[in-house]
Amino acid sequence: MEKLTQIRSQLPALSSQVYLNTGTAGPLPEPVRAAMVESLAAQAAEGRIATEYYVKLNQLKAQVRAKHAALLGCEPEEIALTQNTTDGMNLVTLGVNWQPGDEAITTNLEHPGALFPLFAARERYNITIRIADVLNRPEEAPAVIERLITPRTKLISLSHVSFITGAVLPIREIAEVAHRHGVLVLVDGAQSFGAIPVNVKELGVDFYAVTGQKWLCGPEGVGALYGSRTAAAQLRITFAGYGTAQAYDMYAGLLPKGGVQKLEQGTVQPANLAGQLAACRWLTEEVGTDWAYARIRRLAATARELLARVPGVTVVTPAETAGLVTFQVETDAERVLKALAQQRIIVRTVPHPRSLRLSAGFYNTEEELEQLAEALRPLAQGG
Repeated sequence: MEKLTQIRSQLPALSSQVYLNTGTAGPLPEPVRAAMVESLAAQAAEGRIATEYYVKLNQLKAQVRAKHAALLGCEPEEIALTQNTTDGMNLVTLGVNWQPGDEAITTNLEHPGALFPLFAARERYNITIRIADVLNRPEEAPAVIERLITPRTKLISLSHVSFITGAVLPIREIAEVAHRHGVLVLVDGAQSFGAIPVNVKELGVDFYAVTGQKWLCGPEGVGALYGSRTAAAQLRITFAGYGTAQAYDMYAGLLPKGGVQKLEQGTVQPANLAGQLAACRWLTEEVGTDWAYARIRRLAATARELLARVPGVTVVTPAETAGLVTFQVETDAERVLKALAQQRIIVRTVPHPRSLRLSAGFYNTEEELEQLAEALRPLAQGG
């Protein structure tokens, strides 16, 4: 309990509310805020075109890439810095060498950050999108997806953890299926990165997009994209900027960086990078990833048990979960959401009939989950 008390003391937002919405954005830790303020103060005092400015910025970028690589189980050279998960999903989806009539596969568990880039590719390149129905059977995803693969399939784009149901998809098995057919795999890791152990090499995926503001409790505006060297070589550059180039010539053109870093673009805010680096360090060095993952798993299981005992509540999330727990109520979910907010209990609704979702962060307590369950008792049943 002493460790948990220390961790919670560095999250000021927890003092005024029961914060159960890390799946949208985690509370900002004091070390992250301090790092961002220090960076902004340096910019104000020293200017942003000082001699060492870009040297320090490039060093900061390298440090952030290295931290993300360590958390994802890959090499820093296989990491491109992005703005968020959606940015990474767009860079890959729109970078595939699509031809009219090509096909992509996704599932009916996906976030708009994965779906909308596919819609844009369909509009731009006249591709076909096939949707695997795995809503109530995520464990069957490999077989369901394989039945949809045709000789025209080029990309499978899907979540590791569904933002709707909280289900953990069997990504390794899906990647094996895809690669048997020569299909690339792009994973939305927004709800897995920082919530469960992720090793992209063991998963065998081609691309894995993540963000910092959710389970890492970092600032908005910094994400990362893993891309294997082989898969990245197949992508076209979606957006080109100064960060894309290894070298260029006005007449000869652009020599892009190697690997996935050719997808990096232009100017970034150092304060955001400093905050993200601080968040990575806080999680790995102070909180401890093993401790955080185990606690998230335990709290999610506790939440499922508590909610299952509340009349009018049906737990949607399967037993194999990360940190998200989705549950249905018999009455209007939006009304319940507002009533909980009035009690300073923060959850969210999701696009699943009459459903709400909580995020069990490593900083939450069992007592907070009990408080949510008790608050739901007079709210969940239909009249």
